[in-house]
Amino acid sequence: MRIEWEDLTVSVKGREILSRVSGSLEGGRLEAVIGPNGAGKSTLLKVLAGHAPRAKGTVVLDGREIHRWEAPERACRLAYLPQFRPVASALSVLDLVSMGRLSHLGLWRPLGPQDRTAVERAMERLEIGHLARRDASTLSGGELQRAFLARCLAQGSPVLLLDEPLTGLDIGHQLSLLSILEGLAHEGRSVLWSVHDLRLAAEHSGEAWLLDKGKLTVRGPAAQVLVSPQARDAFGVAIERSEAGDWRFSKATPPAS
Repeated sequence: MRIEWEDLTVSVKGREILSRVSGSLEGGRLEAVIGPNGAGKSTLLKVLAGHAPRAKGTVVLDGREIHRWEAPERACRLAYLPQFRPVASALSVLDLVSMGRLSHLGLWRPLGPQDRTAVERAMERLEIGHLARRDASTLSGGELQRAFLARCLAQGSPVLLLDEPLTGLDIGHQLSLLSILEGLAHEGRSVLWSVHDLRLAAEHSGEAWLLDKGKLTVRGPAAQVLVSPQARDAFGVAIERSEAGDWRFSKATPPAS
């Protein structure tokens, strides 16, 4: 499965949030979108998922323009985890995760054996099986995050777009999720995720996309992107990696005038 995009531009009240961003993502890849706050990371993922109809440019999923897919067809091919996810009350965790199968079933068909297996496996991978009967609105932030991630996995889509999937997770569950994402890429899925933790981006992504002020300034192997001049300019931080592999961050000094 391949997703590709060209000249993506989004303007809000005359201000460009994204400016002519182009790229592609092949199957079997785990790649990170990085950049400072307000760089356009969430907007890029939203556009790629087909949730920004006023965006200019093109997004092509599996050889077809993104908006030419009917919503259920698109969902069978692409799962999107937005950064902000309100939850209706009185919805159990099991029901929330099972919603990932709607694109395969439609609204009125009950879960079949294959669907139940997909839901159970997703909940097991995210370690939330014991929460199945809990009201989702009573979960902690980290538990709820894992429930939404399980819904994405249950969807079974070959392309995953994840906006800050580590938010609210403790370090143990962060590493567990990253192991899952690496496994999904190894299975042949395409995973594009946004992340603020640059160390984790470098250590768990094949390549990184650096956005700064809505523009794609550099793309390449994640470790190389972090030590690039573009990353220094974007974050205002000098980033170095020691021979032992340790990352060092220090406030960048402005060039002498």
